[in-house]
Amino acid sequence: MHAPPPITVGGSATDTGPVREINEDRVLCDDRLGIYAVFDGVGGHNAGEVASQLALETVAGYIARSAGNAEDDTWPMGWDPRFSATSNRLRTAVVLANQRVHLASQSDPSLQGMATTVAAVLVADNIVSFAHVGDSRIYRLGPGASRLLTEDDSAMVDQLDAAGERIGSRRVITQALGAEVEVTPSMAEMPIPAKLRLLICSDGLHGVVAIEDLEASAVEGDPHDVAGRLMTRAIDAGTRDNVSVLIVDVGERQ
Repeated sequence: MHAPPPITVGGSATDTGPVREINEDRVLCDDRLGIYAVFDGVGGHNAGEVASQLALETVAGYIARSAGNAEDDTWPMGWDPRFSATSNRLRTAVVLANQRVHLASQSDPSLQGMATTVAAVLVADNIVSFAHVGDSRIYRLGPGASRLLTEDDSAMVDQLDAAGERIGSRRVITQALGAEVEVTPSMAEMPIPAKLRLLICSDGLHGVVAIEDLEASAVEGDPHDVAGRLMTRAIDAGTRDNVSVLIVDVGERQ
């Protein structure tokens, strides 16, 4: 049996942004289950909004089903003794999401090539577990400077002209849910501290706002209010992408 859940309070905001016609981001915020995630349908891929929605449904569904006894239900990954039950549940949820998105993309020509990022947090049994694939990010906010907890799955790629001459470079994602048959999510975990505030966001925010340099007042207050303020800041800063922001408080209410 799982221990009584700690207090978790999440607040989110998401917007299509000033340029895109469709919001391919999805946000999962469930205080009851302690699961929080941002999914960003990969730009330039087909049906990004379908990929992010399928991934959200799969992660949420597995976390709900496994809440009773994760040790008996970690297919297809099996039990990894390096991690707690909480992290094993989250890892399996992400792998299942990858399988569902990939299978859907292979089964329907109109969905071929779709993919999504994920940055997720699961709070259970006095553990905070982190998982991510792609370039959506998780930050720890205050006290003091904000700190990035994830490392983007991305690389710089040269851009060439017709003659093969380098004319610039751009950053591309090297791993995303649904892009391949298998995926290896980056995992980390920590014991629940007395007070913890996390930011989970898509690159529509962190691509235009330096999270580490935010003043303390920008990330203080009710989670919903902070998420809304940061989303507005990204739009005002000229983001050209969808923007999704999720603030999670763990432990004492702030």
